[in-house]
Amino acid sequence: MIRLIVLFGIIKTCSGLMIGFSQRRGVYNKARAIVEEERVMNEIFCNRELNMKHIAAVGFDMDYTLASYNYEFDLLAFEGAKKKLIEMGYPASAIQKFEFDPDSHQRGLVIDKLRGNILKVDRHKYTRTAYHGSCALESSERKRAYVGVAEAPPLLVGDDFVNVDSLFQLIDASLYAQVIDALDNPKNTWTKKPSYRQAYSDVRSAVDSCHHDGVIKDRVAQDPAKYILPDPKLQDMLRNFKKAGKQVFLLTNSLFDYTNVVMNFLTNAHIDSREWIKLFDFVIVGAGKPTFLSPDAKQRQMLRVDISTNLGTLHNLRGKPVQLSKNPMDFIQREGRVFQGGNYKELHALLGIDSGSQILYVGDHMYGDVVRSKRSLGWRTMLVVPELDHELEIGFQTCDIFAQISQRQKLCEAIEIKVDALRLAALNNEDIFSSSIRSDSDTDDNDDMIHHQQDKDKDLNHSSLLHDLQAAETERLAARDALRIARHTLAQHYHPIWGPMFRTGNQASRFAKQVLDYACIYTSRVSNLSYASPNRHWRPPSDAMPHDRRTGDAEQSLLSTEEFNQ
Repeated sequence: MIRLIVLFGIIKTCSGLMIGFSQRRGVYNKARAIVEEERVMNEIFCNRELNMKHIAAVGFDMDYTLASYNYEFDLLAFEGAKKKLIEMGYPASAIQKFEFDPDSHQRGLVIDKLRGNILKVDRHKYTRTAYHGSCALESSERKRAYVGVAEAPPLLVGDDFVNVDSLFQLIDASLYAQVIDALDNPKNTWTKKPSYRQAYSDVRSAVDSCHHDGVIKDRVAQDPAKYILPDPKLQDMLRNFKKAGKQVFLLTNSLFDYTNVVMNFLTNAHIDSREWIKLFDFVIVGAGKPTFLSPDAKQRQMLRVDISTNLGTLHNLRGKPVQLSKNPMDFIQREGRVFQGGNYKELHALLGIDSGSQILYVGDHMYGDVVRSKRSLGWRTMLVVPELDHELEIGFQTCDIFAQISQRQKLCEAIEIKVDALRLAALNNEDIFSSSIRSDSDTDDNDDMIHHQQDKDKDLNHSSLLHDLQAAETERLAARDALRIARHTLAQHYHPIWGPMFRTGNQASRFAKQVLDYACIYTSRVSNLSYASPNRHWRPPSDAMPHDRRTGDAEQSLLSTEEFNQ
């Protein structure tokens, strides 16, 4: 009894020490988080080694890259698209009730046009979360549609699927989800009810036309400050690259009249000023990306833009392709540096480069800016992810929850090993027990009593194993439930439906995989480049495989990386 009391006291003391240590560690983690948060918000993260000394030209997209827009800008497109859907014959009584929620969806989701669903997918293209309009699909329904039984699961590519690659596509997702709800509502009366696929095409057309018919650009031109977020570090960043001897170019799908409005605001210039153009060696508007970046696309004529008027009148380049000019810089100084259309070959000629790897291109659109330029042309790439600030902020705020998840994960792994060992022992015990029964016919009467006792012992041993296995299984289920609840709690801090943008469950999301595969570097805002030297040598953290966790240094490196990613 005395020994038990002493032992209990030791356990209690150790538990108190562990709790105290855990609390102190929690305080330390929070203090470290506060210090790190400010620094990390301006940080640029590296996936692939990039030595800026080898970069001859740095290019930028404009919309959502150089220019960040606010809620009012997105609302313009959303409300404009609603009106256009009504003009297409959609029931006004339903459409007019639609409300824009910029936080209802996130980048990296996949729209299933055939079924009217919106999906959150992991890096293996496994659908983790699925919504039909605003209604969550049951697990069985989700698995039936996207996991497959006899057939292979869908790869989520092709005409039936659309990736939400840009911030502007969040308007499409929000509008499409509400259209699906309206289509499924029997109370709505339709002149001609569209299919889910046609509904998406109508939504895309309605939103896109708002860019072309003045719904957006005319309002922005009237009051840029109402829709565009200023960035005081932008001009310093652009000038730093030019001071370092690098060429700087703007490559945007927007036309000159709108580009001029946006860039004048960002550079604090008068609405009719052209001073912003001096920040760039070349400006290409109306580029038509991603076609501009495609080696297989039909060549489009590059036209010179006359910037003497706000309209940006277009002129032929005297019938002479830019790439045939003996001295592109003399040509530019003589004719002007603003162009429209063309393709990457003419841009390479203007820049006087031999390889796409000499270009760093900065954009926000996963496919139109980063994937196509990297995969097709070998450009070095930087992805702007404004949502990263939110992800990092939540990560710092929930470091204690992640620590709990890490501990629960280790506990689950330990219990799984125990369960597996018991299963194997029970399986082997059954084989021995069955073998002894089959050999009973080969024994004589004198051995009956001995074998009877052995069988009884084996039976008791087998029952004990089954009892231990059942208890371990119960423990395993409880541990898995606790882990699942902790992960769900963590995910809720990021987004109540979709969770963190870079993760889903315990896996990296499809969006995260694309960032890793195609973005050499990435950050939350383009002007973070102003905090780094134009000739910075970017190096990624060491890669780690699951088996690397079994070694000390690799485990610590992997743990810190996982902790940061969360």
